[in-house]
Amino acid sequence: MTNAAAAPDPLAAANAIAEAARRRAETPNPAPGIAPVAALATGVLFSLIAIAAMVSSPAVIPMWCAAHGGCP
Repeated sequence: MTNAAAAPDPLAAANAIAEAARRRAETPNPAPGIAPVAALATGVLFSLIAIAAMVSSPAVIPMWCAAHGGCP
């Protein structure tokens, strides 16, 4: 003898899945948050620090002087 109550109803499961998908599709997407903006700002800040470090390096100053006809 089989127990009909133990087997899930495939039609009810399909309807529940479809209803959940419909609810997800109708809700607007939430705002992405501050994390991507913070990551971008951190990357820009580190890039500027690296550029400043390269420009102010002692090896760069003699090259700049040689390229521009000597330092004052």
